[in-house]
Formats: sequence, C-alpha cells, structure tokens
Amino acid sequence: MKKEQFAKKDVKAKSVSVKEATEKWVSQFNEIPQSLVRKAYSRKGISDIREVTPISSGNRVDIDHLYVERDNFRPIWGTMWMFDNVADNYWIEEKNGLQLMADCGFRIYEIEEGYIFGIDGAGYAFYEAHWIPLYRARGLKWHDSEDA
Repeated sequence: MKKEQFAKKDVKAKSVSVKEATEKWVSQFNEIPQSLVRKAYSRKGISDIREVTPISSGNRVDIDHLYVERDNFRPIWGTMWMFDNVADNYWIEEKNGLQLMADCGFRIYEIEEGYIFGIDGAGYAFYEAHWIPLYRARGLKWHDSEDA
C-alpha cells in the first residue's frame, strides 16, 4: 500500500473544538498590560485614548445616549488586547465589530494605533463568557466540533 493511501484510509484528522479554535485565534492577538497603557498615555494625555464601547444591545438604555458611562477608565482585568490581523481590524471597523464586541462583554478604546479592548470582570470562565461568543460573532469557522 502506498504511504499516501495509508494516511487517507487509516489516519483520522484530529477534531478541533470551538474552544481550541478560539484559543488559537486569541493567541494571535497582541497582549498589552494595562500598566503599559497607563504609562504610555500618562505622557500623551488621557484625551489620546477614548472609550468607544457602544451600549450592549442586551441592555435597556435611553436611546439618546451613545456610549456607556463608566465609573473608571479601564476594564477591571489587567490585560488588554489589540487585533494583529488586518481582517480582524477590518471587521471591527466595517462590519459592526464594535457593537458585536460590546455584546460579547468587551470594553473597546480607540488609540492612535487602532483599537484596544479588555474585559470588565473577574472570577468566571472568560472563554465561555467572552472569547467563544466573540469568535462566533466574528464569523470564524476554524472548528469542526462544537465541544468546548
């Protein structure tokens, strides 16, 4: 039997779960400690970074307000992220990505270099609550199994 035929017949490809696919996607983001954001923007001025998080469509709100009023500047979690892929950046800017990210529980900020985002929460499973919903909202289909 030829080697090629053996591989096709007897070797099954490993199934990729939605969680594994999401982990792979998230691992490609630029991680930014909030301490660096604080240092960078303490020199430039806080006006050089602005929160652009739309109100989550799941919340009842007054339609006259465009953005959520927050009691602090940054999300509670100590790390923020920035997309590294041009397709992800296109999605956030042109395909309603800001709203979809807000609906997945992210806070989004605009800086000169693009968008950075973070999670305002702690003490629960981030992948199930935020990252997998974001992967799905982004329309990615790198998985072949719905198992978490």
